[in-house]
Amino acid sequence: MRLDDDELIVALDAAGTIRGAAKQLYLSQPALSQRLKQIEEKWGEALFIRTHKSLIPTPVGEEVILFAKTRIREEKEFMNRLNTLTGHVRGTLSLAVSSVIAQYYLPPLLKNYMEQYPQVKIDLQTGFTTAMYAQRHNVHVSILRGELEGEDVKQKLFSENLYYVANKQYEDTNTLIEFQSDATFHATLDKWFLTEPFPLPKQTIKVDQIETCKQLMLNGIGSCILPEIATQDLDEMTCRFTRLHMNGNELRRDTWTYYNEKNASLPQVKAFLALLHEKSLSH
Repeated sequence: MRLDDDELIVALDAAGTIRGAAKQLYLSQPALSQRLKQIEEKWGEALFIRTHKSLIPTPVGEEVILFAKTRIREEKEFMNRLNTLTGHVRGTLSLAVSSVIAQYYLPPLLKNYMEQYPQVKIDLQTGFTTAMYAQRHNVHVSILRGELEGEDVKQKLFSENLYYVANKQYEDTNTLIEFQSDATFHATLDKWFLTEPFPLPKQTIKVDQIETCKQLMLNGIGSCILPEIATQDLDEMTCRFTRLHMNGNELRRDTWTYYNEKNASLPQVKAFLALLHEKSLSH
């Protein structure tokens, strides 16, 4: 299917370079440059000023980009209305998902959904919960971690324990390996160390990914604190698991879905929420 001119223009604006947009659109740079030339000939004006480092929209280009974004949005809204009328599960399902959930919880669920509804296009964003929460009004469904406020419909998917995990062979409570997460999560762990009779780490090694954190722990670099969902591939023969408590209560991490009622009426969203609900019951 030929890539729509509106999508191409918006992609060029978002990427800021021919190279970046070509990579995003799975086109060669010469092919994309040729398409842009044809679009500019159609409008009779240059849409971008080309520099060595970037594409800068011209005044005409800014108007065309805004027009293209409007048409894309209106087409999506029109397709959503058609899908609601016909009840067919098709169109686009847009998701904003916390990284941990995207890594450990979402893949089998999404595979199941795509097998059942192959006519639905998936638009997936992943990242820290705070960043994904900021995108919640731009997507159909958000799956986020921790307590967040908002007027959207919020339903708890599941709640899980937090564990202090160490390799039994190399157990070392002097070094903590910490994966990058949201500030509220780290604040909770800092409070736990201060309120519970547990040795404070003499040093902290910070890494970006939770899997890097686990591999360093398994190789005896230090210990780490993991949500239960990330411990499924670890075993008690190798690792020592200490469930976290604070003030006499288990320290837990909640996962929520966020969406608005208007989106929930769309067939593709309704089908996804149904699968989410089914999986949460079995979790």
